[in-house]
Amino acid sequence: MRDPGRWLDARRPAAPAPLRAVLERALEGAPAADAAVEERLADAALATLRQLARHPGGRESAPALLAADALLTYACEAAAERGPAALEALTSGLSPERFDSLLEEGAS
Repeated sequence: MRDPGRWLDARRPAAPAPLRAVLERALEGAPAADAAVEERLADAALATLRQLARHPGGRESAPALLAADALLTYACEAAAERGPAALEALTSGLSPERFDSLLEEGAS
């Protein structure tokens, strides 16, 4: 499956409606449909974190931060469903340096 929305629909228990709405907004900018669902979920999470680094806020940022966490967790779950190689490929790209680059991009 390559559609993260449909993949999320199959999760049980389902994400609470307010969180799901934030997840859907984050996924609107996900990469092209030819990417694996875990890549699309992870890219949406990182884009959300990049946006938060650029425009940090107070408590109003909490839903976006929670969505980024959920998207990364779901990305790992989706990759694990495809097998150890997919999970390793995903997590190897989530290095501390990659997260540091989000902060550097946010500072500019």
